[in-house]
Amino acid sequence: MRQVLLILFCIVVGCKAWGTPMPKSTATHFSQLLVQDADGKLKSINAFANGDAPLFAEYVFQHDGWRDLRIFPHGNHWYAATDVLPSSLDHEHQRYIQEVFPRMMKEIEAERWDVVDQYIDRLLQYQHQFSNTEQASSITVSHPVMVVLPLLFILFLLTPQLQRVFTKRATFA
Repeated sequence: MRQVLLILFCIVVGCKAWGTPMPKSTATHFSQLLVQDADGKLKSINAFANGDAPLFAEYVFQHDGWRDLRIFPHGNHWYAATDVLPSSLDHEHQRYIQEVFPRMMKEIEAERWDVVDQYIDRLLQYQHQFSNTEQASSITVSHPVMVVLPLLFILFLLTPQLQRVFTKRATFA
């Protein structure tokens, strides 16, 4: 589903471009937010977007992708901005969940990136404060392959040099 949405985004991006792209630092900051996937697992947005957080951030904000992101915790349950919220959630929380992204989008359109970062900070605080800490401790931060492959590549590049170092040491001993 995500791949289809990202492909769709790439097609649509040619039709509707931002005046100024979101700064990478803001997109990276945004990627720290947590999201609950379809399997009920918590992931960072970066892991949810398979490591392409800047592109995913543009999809979220420019194509209303925020409507379906379950990023608002209430105990063990996580909600999207357009979900029917339970009556146990007080009016203030319901209003925040429904209004934070439309307000943030206005700041993005005005290119007030420092204010956008403040919104992201507040969302991070909200997630930390209202999520079940036991559930939040099992967060998938990134795909293991994304960590292991670069390490293997670096090791591959260094192998001939390491062999020369050890060969020189062996001849001096």
